[in-house]
Amino acid sequence: MQQLLLNISDASKVDKLMNLLNSLNYVKIESYTEENIVVSEKEKTLIRNRVKNAKPEDFKNWDEFIDSFEL
Repeated sequence: MQQLLLNISDASKVDKLMNLLNSLNYVKIESYTEENIVVSEKEKTLIRNRVKNAKPEDFKNWDEFIDSFEL
């Protein structure tokens, strides 16, 4: 199984895309909004600690990272 997260900048195209995806019998669509995503306090604390303790060497240059893939 593959999962995709789509960010669609042109809202006028969403209905057409959803109609196409709904017509495929092997695709299940789940819609999420900020209101129905719950992040526990434990997870929030974990992320905050990771951000607080991050060092510059923990990060990669995005352009170099993308160039390392053969697309």
